[in-house]
Amino acid sequence: MDLNLPAYRLLRVDDFTYSFITDNGVMYKCSFLSYAEYFANYPDIADKVFSFNLEVASKPKKQRGVDKRIAITVVNIVGDFLLSKINAVVYVCDPADGKGVVRSRKFKSWFDYYEHSSHQIIQLNSDLEAGGIKLYTTLLVHRKNKFRKQLVEAYIELTDLDDDDK
Repeated sequence: MDLNLPAYRLLRVDDFTYSFITDNGVMYKCSFLSYAEYFANYPDIADKVFSFNLEVASKPKKQRGVDKRIAITVVNIVGDFLLSKINAVVYVCDPADGKGVVRSRKFKSWFDYYEHSSHQIIQLNSDLEAGGIKLYTTLLVHRKNKFRKQLVEAYIELTDLDDDDK
């Protein structure tokens, strides 16, 4: 990923919702939703955990190739959200269409590159079974987040992530 590429211009709907349109005319909606219900047993941090959703809001009939600016834009949105050094983000790839593993690999690669280039975001990944469905999840937290240790420990406990999965 080339971090010198410009991100797409964002439309900030509110503190938790953004949208952008690519050069190919694809509109994306990005949102952060409370994930507190999944961290209910961790009351000190539950209100600091958010899911990240990336969805295609509209797209033209004709698609053209890979757009690296989407990655830069998404990394910037999530990175800016984590700059508060209070919140954490959990990304769960929807497996309903059979492309969950592909989305997971792509998302992980975006943040692998970001982590190595800035050294500010910690990324933990866990693939787990829930109700007979394989879920691909990622926790993202800023290295200087004062709740980092609690957030990481809770994610590890919730996903049964062991040392071999990190």
